[in-house]
Amino acid sequence: MHTEEINIEYGLQNLVTLKTSDFGRTIRYIPLETTDESLVGGSPVIKVLKDYIVVESQRKCLLFDKKDGRFIAEIGSIGQGPDEYNDAFSWTDEKEEFLYFLRRPNQLLKFDMKGNFSGRIAFSSPLGQFSYYLITDSEIIEYFKDLSPTRGYVLGFFDKEGVLKDSIPSLFPATEISADEIKNISIFRNTGMNIMVIEYKNDTKSITCINPPRIWKHNGSIRFKEDFIDTIYTVSNKQLMPSITFNTGKYRWPAEERNSVRNTNEHIFIADISENKDFIFFKCISGLYADGRDKRDFYTGLFHKKTGETKIGKTDDLIADDLTHFMPLTPLGISTAGEFVSLVEAYKIMEWVEEHPEAKNNEQLAFLKNLDEEMNPVIILIE
Repeated sequence: MHTEEINIEYGLQNLVTLKTSDFGRTIRYIPLETTDESLVGGSPVIKVLKDYIVVESQRKCLLFDKKDGRFIAEIGSIGQGPDEYNDAFSWTDEKEEFLYFLRRPNQLLKFDMKGNFSGRIAFSSPLGQFSYYLITDSEIIEYFKDLSPTRGYVLGFFDKEGVLKDSIPSLFPATEISADEIKNISIFRNTGMNIMVIEYKNDTKSITCINPPRIWKHNGSIRFKEDFIDTIYTVSNKQLMPSITFNTGKYRWPAEERNSVRNTNEHIFIADISENKDFIFFKCISGLYADGRDKRDFYTGLFHKKTGETKIGKTDDLIADDLTHFMPLTPLGISTAGEFVSLVEAYKIMEWVEEHPEAKNNEQLAFLKNLDEEMNPVIILIE
């Protein structure tokens, strides 16, 4: 079966400065409404759906209208009550009518887009703390990723009642991890990624991407990408069919060496992936197991499906806006409607405007006239 190839090795050896025109032709700015109830805290997780913007921040899930940024509702709450969840991270269904939240040990709680509790799904087995869920019209697929992957499957296929119907075996041998073997746990964050690095007493390490989008739906197909495996698979008839390959060349990190800390600083780890009809958007890291962020290098990559071109730039080199001549930005991912998503804090915008006062005369940046530094962030969509 023919697979497309994303040439990571070439991209890393020929770094470019990415521009907004590399991602699309138009930019839309959506200031999120600022009220006492809708204040967005630091380091928010943003999900842009077809009609809504979901913001998860400071243990709250807030919903905004995608058309104009109007605040709609706070969705549920964290707590120990029967209708409260453990974490504000959410998943949506295929029609994007509901949001689902994890209630350990074995439930997903369901809320509608007005914040009303709409039921629960009780699964036949405990749900993974760091798992990810794809909720289709006919089933719920669990990507199982936990500190001790002893379940035996990497993808579990459940019916809408939470009963396991089928599974795909883990791509790696199961490992037992004892808490006594753990020496240190640290979490680092970069442009929307949250990665946990676990250090063991035997001088090995492992990583867990927290709430990683490792399974997604695109153009009717279900896609899957496992850590340390350089392949994006299409899930068909409960089988994994290779579809897109990351050619990491001399930077390849063999899966059998995924716990080794020796001679790994040049190895590349594919940390985040999203897709639309034209592009595969990805983020990757070298020096993943290095001690200290200054020893890690973060990259942003773009693969154009039609031309086969791979472009990679350093994430610290922000994306220059050559479309509307606004401030540089950092793409975070792709919306379910196919737009590239970014977010800029209001205070950072105001600092930039002070240095570029002429921007207020730019008709494409009309939102600047009503912005102040105390307001909620601005969502940026490129398509």
